[in-house]
Amino acid sequence: MPFGKVSEGGIMYQLLLVDDEALIRENVGENVKWEQYGYQLVGSCENGKEALEFIKNHVVDVVLTDICMPYLDGIELSKKLNENYPSIKIIILSGYDEFEYAKKAIRYGVKEYLLKPITAEELGDVLLELKKQMDRERWTEQRMTQMQTFYHKGQQLLYADTLLNLIRGSKEDIEIQKDLIELGLKLDYMVYQVAVVELDLYTKTDKLEEKKKKESALMAFVLYNISQEIVEKHQLGEVCQGKDNRTYILFYSNQPIKFQQTGKNICEKIILHMNQIMQLAVNIGIGSCVLEIEQIYRSYEEAETALEYHYIMGKNSVMEMEMIQKEKKSADMNMLFDLFILHIKENNRDEIEKDSRILENTIRSCRYDRQSAGTILQRLVDKIEELCKISCIEDKLEVISKEQILKEILIAGKLEEAIDILFAYCIEIAGLLENHKNVGGRKYAIKAMDYIEKNYSDCNFGLQSVCSYLNISISRFSSIFKQTTGNTFMDALITVRMKKAKELLENTDLKNYEIAEKVGFSDSHYFGIAFKKIIGKTPTEYAREMRK
Repeated sequence: MPFGKVSEGGIMYQLLLVDDEALIRENVGENVKWEQYGYQLVGSCENGKEALEFIKNHVVDVVLTDICMPYLDGIELSKKLNENYPSIKIIILSGYDEFEYAKKAIRYGVKEYLLKPITAEELGDVLLELKKQMDRERWTEQRMTQMQTFYHKGQQLLYADTLLNLIRGSKEDIEIQKDLIELGLKLDYMVYQVAVVELDLYTKTDKLEEKKKKESALMAFVLYNISQEIVEKHQLGEVCQGKDNRTYILFYSNQPIKFQQTGKNICEKIILHMNQIMQLAVNIGIGSCVLEIEQIYRSYEEAETALEYHYIMGKNSVMEMEMIQKEKKSADMNMLFDLFILHIKENNRDEIEKDSRILENTIRSCRYDRQSAGTILQRLVDKIEELCKISCIEDKLEVISKEQILKEILIAGKLEEAIDILFAYCIEIAGLLENHKNVGGRKYAIKAMDYIEKNYSDCNFGLQSVCSYLNISISRFSSIFKQTTGNTFMDALITVRMKKAKELLENTDLKNYEIAEKVGFSDSHYFGIAFKKIIGKTPTEYAREMRK
């Protein structure tokens, strides 16, 4: 959407008024001194539907709308404008002081949510503030266009190529010196240092769409210009932009003692300006100081290596290779890995999350590089795979294969992203193990109950007998059986025996001692005691009652 007309007093923005009440449209339209605030009232509409039709055929920079309207209300209108005309600024003037409306308005890019009644002066203040914002946006757009034009001039490209060749050591020293002389660059200083500056927009693995490529290139050029302005202000270096959209800074000075901290301070200013002006994150790697122009490439290589640590350090980091080396330490991960495995077995989500955060902080504090961090995470995934093999759930891992998880972890742009992927994997495995345990437990319980039904009459039949039959330890079986059925094995056995005893007492004339023997009791007296305890009657009483 193009910007509004330019008047003698500056930019004149086009405003559309939308309200279903004719009286309000008339009052607002007549009482606000639009031109005084930098606006032209180009139309008024009764509802959102009418407003959209108007916008199709007219230039509109700002929409001032009510919420409650027929056909298409103010919130829906804001949604459609946000989707189809994102450059149009929206102001809502409403009588509804409700959080839900305000929340939706924010979601759809509404700049102001004003409550009725509001005076013309109050509305004017809002319009003035909005105009300032739109003026800044217009200036930024024009500035970017100008910078792009300048950037593509041949002299600038030659300058960048020469400086990059010097920084990277990609040409013979004699050739570079010749190129520097041709450009009028005399680099004769006591100390040099290289910084590599990169926008934190997309990961290297992102397949950028054409739109994103253009956006990335434009933002990178803004970064280059801001870096150049700051470095030029301090008169401590040269700046160029590579074809990879990175900005390269060659710091230099004849005051070695003060120099080291100065480069870092300048880099921090660059990050601050990009955050404030463009709301964009930046990462900067800084190499060590060198004393000879022929050694500059070494500082560059260190800067490239340091930049890789943004994987660990996170966004908006200035990473000095020298400091990284000083802060490096190692950690024994075995104990933490054991905790991971234990908590996965227990399906304890909270503890797994704690383990994940501890792992992330440990990797970060040890200043591991991307490759080392990847190796650590791969070791943990290997241990989880071993657990899956032992637990016999490998066949359940087709959807979440080890190879796929490792790929996602290793290509993650940030350590925290890799840790999040690992955490989700651990939770998935924990769930599969829990489900497998439950399924296996039910199978064991079913087999055990079937075995009891077939062998309850054997007075020597017991826990050891069923565990031998199932080929499982007594402790594990007892735990599984209790968890699955809610009863101990002996409770289940006694229940079956009492059920069979009742059937015999109801349908036969057998003596109590004969029934006791048939249901697995070697002692008829004990049978009588057990029967009364469970059924509430003696076997004789029960038989007499049931045979009436």
